[in-house]
Amino acid sequence: MLKVLLFVILLGLPVAGFAQDDWQQTYRQLSDVEDVESEQWEEAFELLSDLEREPIDINSASREELEALPFLTDQQVEEIMTYRHRHGELLTPAELQMIRSLDYAQRQLLLQFISFGQRAPKTTWPRLDSLLRWGKQEVTASLRVPFYQRRGDRNGYLGYRYRHTVRYKFRCGQRLQFGLTGAQDAGEPFMAEGNWLGYDHYAWYLVARQLERIETLAVGQYRLSFGMGLVMNGGFSLGKLTTLQNLGRTANAIRANSSRMESGYLQGVAVTVDVGGRRSTLNAQHSTLNPPHSTLNAQPSTLNPPHLTLTAYASLRPIDATLNSDGTAATLLTSGYHRTPAEMQKKHNMTQTDAGLHLDFRRGGLRLGATAAYTHLSRRLQPDTKAIYRRHYPAGTDFLNAAVDYHYLSHRLSLNGETAIDGNGALATINSVGYQPSGTLSVMALQRFYSYRYAALHARSFAEGSRTQNESGLYLGATWKPLHRLQLSAYTDLAYFAWPKYLVSQSSYAWDNMVSGTYTRRNWTLMARYRLHLRQRDNKDKTTLLNRTEHRGRLTFSATVSPGVTLYTQADGVRTDFNSTDFGLMVSQRVNAEIKGIKIAAGVGYFHTDSYEARLYLYEQAPTYQFSFPMLYGEGLRYWLLARARPIDQLTLTAKLGVTNYFDRATIGTDKQLIDHSSMTDLDLQVTYKF
Repeated sequence: MLKVLLFVILLGLPVAGFAQDDWQQTYRQLSDVEDVESEQWEEAFELLSDLEREPIDINSASREELEALPFLTDQQVEEIMTYRHRHGELLTPAELQMIRSLDYAQRQLLLQFISFGQRAPKTTWPRLDSLLRWGKQEVTASLRVPFYQRRGDRNGYLGYRYRHTVRYKFRCGQRLQFGLTGAQDAGEPFMAEGNWLGYDHYAWYLVARQLERIETLAVGQYRLSFGMGLVMNGGFSLGKLTTLQNLGRTANAIRANSSRMESGYLQGVAVTVDVGGRRSTLNAQHSTLNPPHSTLNAQPSTLNPPHLTLTAYASLRPIDATLNSDGTAATLLTSGYHRTPAEMQKKHNMTQTDAGLHLDFRRGGLRLGATAAYTHLSRRLQPDTKAIYRRHYPAGTDFLNAAVDYHYLSHRLSLNGETAIDGNGALATINSVGYQPSGTLSVMALQRFYSYRYAALHARSFAEGSRTQNESGLYLGATWKPLHRLQLSAYTDLAYFAWPKYLVSQSSYAWDNMVSGTYTRRNWTLMARYRLHLRQRDNKDKTTLLNRTEHRGRLTFSATVSPGVTLYTQADGVRTDFNSTDFGLMVSQRVNAEIKGIKIAAGVGYFHTDSYEARLYLYEQAPTYQFSFPMLYGEGLRYWLLARARPIDQLTLTAKLGVTNYFDRATIGTDKQLIDHSSMTDLDLQVTYKF
């Protein structure tokens, strides 16, 4: 009772906050359970952290660099290019108000990733001594200290219970990047038991841009994205609300991999060449649009010469797998955990070879692409097909995929699509149309069909399920601003699964619906969201399908009571109906302050759920590059405190203390993760030095 009283007191305290909400809070509002539970969300979080650390120069950024920001629509990218072409450099954040398709929240989000006032880079590649002279270097070391022991820490894990990461980055603008990351999970051996080179996982890369006809060259570890992800997508692929925000926009890109995640990347060489001879730097200086009377009337220009690029890549990397008794691979593993002898035996026990090409043609608002990709595994992939839902999982040693993609943009219309085929002739296609009849309304529709026989190991596209396979569906969404301060968003998505899925022994459906409203005044914002999600599952006897219905609601209030003083309060609720009815509720508060140059952030949340089915997630600020969305169920309190100081300009020190205190249990976790206590406390420490 005392702890609940303390929580209520904290809710009522006046708090000092940062005047500008951070991008993590904004992206948290776009997330839901499936997003937070997927590896894709953590990968996207690290990529956005990189973009935040090295803002894009808005005045010299190419179209491809602006497209790297996943929250911008095609129209917004075009309008930024057009405004820059007509009026020259953007000198202050206030000029972003002239980009009429950017609302207040989007402008605040964009400001986290861009800089102003820098001139466009020269078209010639600078000398090496200039690169070294003007380059910026950064070293970041992170450590997590748990104030508890898991069962595996006492008996079972090969290493100690501390998690730590070291990152080194060198960057000279957008033209040259080099980095090295060493990562160690808790329980993994360091410089022992097979990890004789120190860390359990290393990520390294060298990326150069604008080398004459070579637009991008990547050596080391990198991520690729082509079309709408039916063949290759190692970048962003977030949830349905994000898709509505960017109207299904696609992006072709080569990005460096600096993540501690051990999946989704390739290792070798990738290069994009300007085949048509038009230097990519011209995109930073000239718009593809005719000079319009206003940015809202911008039309793609046919006077712009065609732009043809070719991307080629080759990769060889070790991967983890669970092996069958005959030496074939039952499953490919992506968790990256190597804490026990059994997990260590699965580490790098096979290799994956990849090679492919992507041809991209642009002219005005038209974009066409073609992709061919080949993957070879050193061991045959042979999943256990005794379970009927695994019957058509990818199998074999060689995988071939080919696809064509298209994109068309006009003043109000945006079309995107991709159609792919695998080596066995199975088909996958996805197509979307976005339409903006006015500056206050946008609508979109997205159709997809993924054959249950379609196999692509690097595919990651819009889906209700976790795979780009065995799904067809139709998604409809709209965003409307009936008032200057009010924005409404809604979508409905109906999906059909022709082949059985996990926990479903026959064909089934899913239906997902969401409605959200945001009202913003000068100094406060109120957001409300409701989601209804229906999925079919087997009954206990597997004789028929029953509906599992999930209702989720969220109410968020933020207020800036004076310059630098902001308050965030949120309530989350959930109800699930299947074999039983389960409820969950969480009320949380986030606060920020700056005292004598030390930035302090704190949060607390009280949660009470009937079961794991009604689980909830709490957003927390964390040290740079770290993903913090703890999953909570049962009854208890979660509270945390973060402090960040800069004793000198080059040095940043960060510390975060997080505590989860359960009221309804004496232990936490199971098996080797079992903690013999009702609470758990972690301390995160981070040091960043720039020079």
